[in-house]
Amino acid sequence: MSEKNSNEKRKVVVVQGRDIYEYRAFYKKFERAKYISHLDLYRAIQRAIGRANLPVWFTEGYHPHIYLTFPMPIFLGCEGIEESFDFRTVEDCEPEELMERLNHAFPEGIRVTRIAAPVHKPAEIVSADYTVLFSGEGIDGRALREKWDEFLSGETIPAVKHTKKGPKEIDIKPMIASCETENNGDGLLIRMRTACGIEENLNVTLVIDTFGAKSGIEINYHLIRREQMLLSDGSRFC
Repeated sequence: MSEKNSNEKRKVVVVQGRDIYEYRAFYKKFERAKYISHLDLYRAIQRAIGRANLPVWFTEGYHPHIYLTFPMPIFLGCEGIEESFDFRTVEDCEPEELMERLNHAFPEGIRVTRIAAPVHKPAEIVSADYTVLFSGEGIDGRALREKWDEFLSGETIPAVKHTKKGPKEIDIKPMIASCETENNGDGLLIRMRTACGIEENLNVTLVIDTFGAKSGIEINYHLIRREQMLLSDGSRFC
């Protein structure tokens, strides 16, 4: 086994007296892969781990399976720049080697960018940054911008969120931390930070779909991308 970098710490957990090594893989999900559902993504990563022949740790019990967890799953149709999943190995492996083997096994549109020991807990995530490009049917960029600014300026923004218990009306205004807007031809390019966590989670498309419904505008999406997930102090989840 190669010599480890002295500055690189492996996170070790002990399971039934055995050392198990924890890793967090950061990856991009883009192009056609953005249409892979979370369940299918979970299966795709499991298959890729198998093809890469990684010495992964399997859970204990009657139905052992590859230990694999995601902090905040990305929604269908959304690209991701810094998504992540956690996995464990029964051997102390070099992150670079793990990354290379996974990327050879992943389908088109999914690429690991780095692997490291987990630092933060997923429960610490409170917000996420999104970039969205959209246009409106039959309306130019200037008029669309005016209606968007008017929509955001309201004291409240009532929206209907569909939950497991059925539709629920909520005020999404407090869940929008910031929003920067610029014209892009006949469309708008939005950079928005929204709530993203266990307690509150706002899908950025709910904001824009609500805007379209209230303004009577049919929305055409050209780009939806999650850039990063953040902690309460504004630092990046890692």
